[in-house]
Amino acid sequence: MKTHKVTIADVAKKANVSKATVSYVLNDVDKVSAETKERVLQTIKELGYVPNSSARNLALQASESREEPHPFYHDFMQSFIKTKIGSLPEQTKKKLQKIIREKGYLPSDRLDQLMNTLPSTLAIFIKMEKDYRHTLIESNPFYQEFISGVKHTAQENNLSIKIFNTLEEQSYSEVANHHFLGFIIVGQIPENLERILLTVDEPVVVVDEYGTHPDFVNLTSEDQKGTFNSVEYLILKGHKRIAFAGCENDYGNFIDKRIEGYKEALEAYGIEYKSEDIFISKNKYSYDEGINLANIIAESGRNYDAVFCPADIMAIGLMKGFLKRGFRIPQDLSIMGFDNIYFSRYCNPELTTVDQNIFLKAETAVTIVIRKAKGEKVRNSYMLPVSLVERESVINREEKRM
Repeated sequence: MKTHKVTIADVAKKANVSKATVSYVLNDVDKVSAETKERVLQTIKELGYVPNSSARNLALQASESREEPHPFYHDFMQSFIKTKIGSLPEQTKKKLQKIIREKGYLPSDRLDQLMNTLPSTLAIFIKMEKDYRHTLIESNPFYQEFISGVKHTAQENNLSIKIFNTLEEQSYSEVANHHFLGFIIVGQIPENLERILLTVDEPVVVVDEYGTHPDFVNLTSEDQKGTFNSVEYLILKGHKRIAFAGCENDYGNFIDKRIEGYKEALEAYGIEYKSEDIFISKNKYSYDEGINLANIIAESGRNYDAVFCPADIMAIGLMKGFLKRGFRIPQDLSIMGFDNIYFSRYCNPELTTVDQNIFLKAETAVTIVIRKAKGEKVRNSYMLPVSLVERESVINREEKRM
């Protein structure tokens, strides 16, 4: 009968603490009270948990090939017991030494040396309603640029990547049954996937989704601030009637932050916020959905002088839709986007937008996984800066009035 492998999640559950707390105890991070530390160590002892399965496997492989795989190993064990665990009765110490030797536990720096000689894989989850090609190339170039950044950073660190569709539950089994260096989830996490990810010891980074589980690392941009600055920019250019056009938060709840930024900017300049000025599609962000929303806004009869859109690909579709209806961009209607995808500089007129540095976001996501996998300290959340990019799709209406 196959025995259950004790994980850090088992220790956390029995000790009634988070996985992060168990990790702090194992790595001697000074964030845990003496009482909690003692309870966690006692639970580790009771369950027979051995940290760092990757290191254990590597050490066992090494020990098969040579009698003395790690110089000064005995000294390391003595130091480990003293600094990580504290003073113990001699009998307990000998038992612990025996377990460490048998299981092949390695310090993180030694693990780092061994990891660099072996291929490792990052798992990337993206919501794809159709196939990979459609999502990355035809649907929204944001994903193409993000994956390009992930691939580049992974290759620089001798890593490979494997891309999964968040909508395909059958792929979730690979999370539990295969060893990955870590996981990067773009957008909303389905409940079933979240449950599985909470059982693994590998790092999980969630991109463009706020309020996820504390065991995951959140990576976002300055969504609220970037939108505030954009709407403020439109107001200072003389725009008074500004619509917001976006999609529901199935692809990440960043939309909520961007709506908040829109509201704040209007209020800051004494412009009344009206819910009917927000146009939210139930479909995904796409060029075609931008054209569709342009028709809806044009037929609303509200006579806007600017539209802010929280995704460039949809903003480009908005421009096309309004142009088809006889609007001049930006003379009749200014359009502003968010992302600064590559295509935003090639449309006509060129799109004024917010640069969230997609490549940097991808690079940061991979770097967080690598650092955490090595046992290095990382924060629970990261928010990357954004900046305005002025091009041709916004007009200065103040100058027109002079």
